[in-house]
Amino acid sequence: MSARDLHGWAEISPAGPIEAGSTGTWRITYHAGERGIDDGGSIKFAWRDTSDWGAPQFSEPGAADFASVATTGDAVLRAAYERQRYIRPWRRCVTVDVFDGWLRQGDTVTLTLGDTSGGSPGSRAQTFINDTFEFRVAVDWAGAWQYTVVPSPVVQVTGGRPHRVVAVGPSVAAPGSPGWLGVRVEDRWGNVCRDFAGRIELDADGLSGLPERYTFQSADGGARRFQDVRATAPRVHRVTVRAEDGLEAATANPLVCRASQGGPQPYWGDLHGQSNETVGTGPVSAHFTYARDVAFADFAGHQGNDLQITDAIWDEIKRQANGHDEPGRYVAFVGWEWSGNTPSGGDRNVYYAAADGPLHRSSRVLVGDPPRADGADADAPHVRDLYAALRGHAAEPLIIPHMGGRRADLRWHDPELEPVIEVLSEWGEFEWFLREALEREYQVGFVCGSDDHKGRPGTANPGRSTFGVNGGLTCVLADELSREGILAALRARRCYGTSGARIHVEASADGHPVGAAFQAPAAPHISVSVAGTAPVERIDCFRGTELIATFPERLPRAGDRVRVSWAGARNRDRQRMLRWDGSLSIAGGTFGAAEGWAFDSAAEGLEEMGRDRITWRSVTTGDADGLLVGVEGPDSATLSFQSGVLQHRATLGEVRRQPMTVPGPGIDTRLVMEMAPTGSGLEIATTFLDSAASPGRHAYWLRITQIDGAKAWLSPWYVTIERGRPAGR
Repeated sequence: MSARDLHGWAEISPAGPIEAGSTGTWRITYHAGERGIDDGGSIKFAWRDTSDWGAPQFSEPGAADFASVATTGDAVLRAAYERQRYIRPWRRCVTVDVFDGWLRQGDTVTLTLGDTSGGSPGSRAQTFINDTFEFRVAVDWAGAWQYTVVPSPVVQVTGGRPHRVVAVGPSVAAPGSPGWLGVRVEDRWGNVCRDFAGRIELDADGLSGLPERYTFQSADGGARRFQDVRATAPRVHRVTVRAEDGLEAATANPLVCRASQGGPQPYWGDLHGQSNETVGTGPVSAHFTYARDVAFADFAGHQGNDLQITDAIWDEIKRQANGHDEPGRYVAFVGWEWSGNTPSGGDRNVYYAAADGPLHRSSRVLVGDPPRADGADADAPHVRDLYAALRGHAAEPLIIPHMGGRRADLRWHDPELEPVIEVLSEWGEFEWFLREALEREYQVGFVCGSDDHKGRPGTANPGRSTFGVNGGLTCVLADELSREGILAALRARRCYGTSGARIHVEASADGHPVGAAFQAPAAPHISVSVAGTAPVERIDCFRGTELIATFPERLPRAGDRVRVSWAGARNRDRQRMLRWDGSLSIAGGTFGAAEGWAFDSAAEGLEEMGRDRITWRSVTTGDADGLLVGVEGPDSATLSFQSGVLQHRATLGEVRRQPMTVPGPGIDTRLVMEMAPTGSGLEIATTFLDSAASPGRHAYWLRITQIDGAKAWLSPWYVTIERGRPAGR
């Protein structure tokens, strides 16, 4: 007798494709097998951790995501949804307990997601594409807390309607040298629109090799890379792309053309993501292909959680990374995420320059493969064990402390293996982590990535889940586009991270590139030029954790527009998200036009926009969200900010005089009310000189902020100053 006959099976209705982010009703029906379900048994309807499907609730029939259960059997059902009631990665789970009776063969239990009978608008489907989305059904038929997976329904989640055009390209080029431009079309949740067949228009801005118009073909899959694009003159080039059907237009990141482009070149990539071999979405093969062909990344890493990587999965990761690696065109790293608990060292990502390398797991809690007899894959239960196993290895490993669900514990650090740390991932913005490393006097550079779980490395959108921000990117200044070249640049700290925008930065200290460590007779001259993807708001210069200068010293501001922003995290660990849903009201004045500022997802944004009150939905995980609004009224008019995190009142006169910062609970939590900065232009340049520097070693670093909220963090220069520089020099 088959397992299906013994334990049953499940189906879903409707079974057709589901549009990402759509609202609807779905019924998952379990059919009991020969053994039935005993009194005291239970059924689990589970989906993967990474999914942001609306959380079912069973108490408010008129509210969103109302769910219900029903049975044809002679038993009572009790249903509850919790995020961690089943085995990883199937921890988003509705558990249905069976009591006061039992289920016989042929009896059914139906879970209705989005039950509209009581007025609910329905259930919100997950916001990202998945060709094989499974509702996994498992039964504890004997009431013994042992679950058997039964044949379960699998559906396709497809992208939504086209919403915007995105265009990216390289950051630098010499006149006449061959380059490229990548264009993709996305829905409102950041999914590539695979079936897009519309026409785009390209304003080439002095570039040759681009068509004026292009009609997408089915083979493009919603993303097209135009080759042999050449800059004809030394200047900053910006390509604008529009779609004929009114989608949001795009201006590509700046292409800086210089008469001479010698030395290390900037390459962009996403160093961290996962596929469904662990907790992500889609196969590892699609992970590397997406980063190359849709995100248009120069390099990508795949960092699956070691506690889920079987020997067979490790072989597949290596096979796909090596099969996709194409030096000079695209770099795919062999690597993994050491996933030790934070008290044992916390998350660390491992990368190899070689085509192979050992996998030293933090544990085998979800892996049945035993260690090899020769000890080549011996477990590393503490980060100290990881350091010992990898130090001096022929595969040339590099480790990056990672901020994910778990955080890396910087009490442990190996300067030989860990030249950089992560400042931002899709889990949040972690400038406090940067500061901790500097306070510990570690000599590290800064990178950003995504830890993408949704099959979109390089373009990760947080959707509606525990992720808080768009995934970041790392710009590496490398001598060549190869594994060895990228890792050599990371070891030299010639890199910077951004919150996802390809902001082009050229910077030096006394002629030394970012990340350099050197001695100087006096404080260094720091020079920086920025070509932004939006007007640059400010450049902040730090010595260690101290802000020593800002350019421009007085930010240009609008006279009739207010920016209200909020930022921070609840804590440094997994439950770091702060929910800021709230309102801004004005008494004695009126609001004009309003728009959201720095929101990361379509799940956030302004809702009600009236003349005296504005409401919003917002979450932060270290990052900032906010709004821009026109204001009219006397200085005595009062602005009132209300949210579940903090509340504050200020007069319009106070805000007009100077920015107001109100601290809140948690990590870097704050409310800022100010007249809206207007920026200093798309391209700016300046110099910094620390006239107050004392002798000793100092870490100088820059943070660049655009008026759209995008940021870049430059790796520090580690300068040992022999004596202070006299003021005025």
